[in-house]
Amino acid sequence: MRKYSVLIVDDEKLAILGLEAGVDWDGLNVSRLYKAHSFDEAVDILRKRDVDIVVTDIEMPGAGGLELIKWIRSNKPEIHSVFYTGHAEFSYALEALRLGVDDYLLKPLPYDELAAILKRVEEKLENEDGGVLNMEDMENSAQIVEQVKKLISDNLSEGNLQRDELAAMVHISPGHLGRVFKKETGMSISAYITKKRIAVAKQLLTKTSLSVTRISERVGISYSSYFTKVFREQTGLTPQEYRQKYQ
Repeated sequence: MRKYSVLIVDDEKLAILGLEAGVDWDGLNVSRLYKAHSFDEAVDILRKRDVDIVVTDIEMPGAGGLELIKWIRSNKPEIHSVFYTGHAEFSYALEALRLGVDDYLLKPLPYDELAAILKRVEEKLENEDGGVLNMEDMENSAQIVEQVKKLISDNLSEGNLQRDELAAMVHISPGHLGRVFKKETGMSISAYITKKRIAVAKQLLTKTSLSVTRISERVGISYSSYFTKVFREQTGLTPQEYRQKYQ
């Protein structure tokens, strides 16, 4: 069984600490545990990291757990989710089921019950991974991934490269493409696009005299300030520092 990554979202730090300590994550085949305290922080992590399961509180200041689950359904539908709430309101459960949530719990959280739910979600993910291989043989999957990689390279300067658009180009469903791509490469499409953008940016920084703003545009990131932020996250250096060190 492969290892999984989980994102916990709760505006209360003590609640996250309780989840960290109360659940046997190693026993659940969880290798990476991410934490967020708001909708915006969670979305930022989901854009940058490969996450398999999200466990979120519903009630948070501003955009809450339901908004987060809606975002996941629209942008990362392959991610499974579980929510918890302090209010035993049927409307929450109904909305969650409509959004395709795997399960929900009431506070105070019974950690053993949450662990059992997460174990069932892992089994679903395992079956989905197996289903990919049944639908497409290994050779065909590899061909699809290579085709998508080429599309990404050819259109890297386009700022709106999205999984759904790429899936349409290779004539398969977005969810299926996401699973095949991750199976073949070990990373999500969004993570691969970011990695590719930074790799090309490194080349342009060391081999050309183009400005950081121009390089940012060349790799499909409209705002140079955001490009600098992403570049530093990926390399530990700002673009200017990288150029000075390696040019």
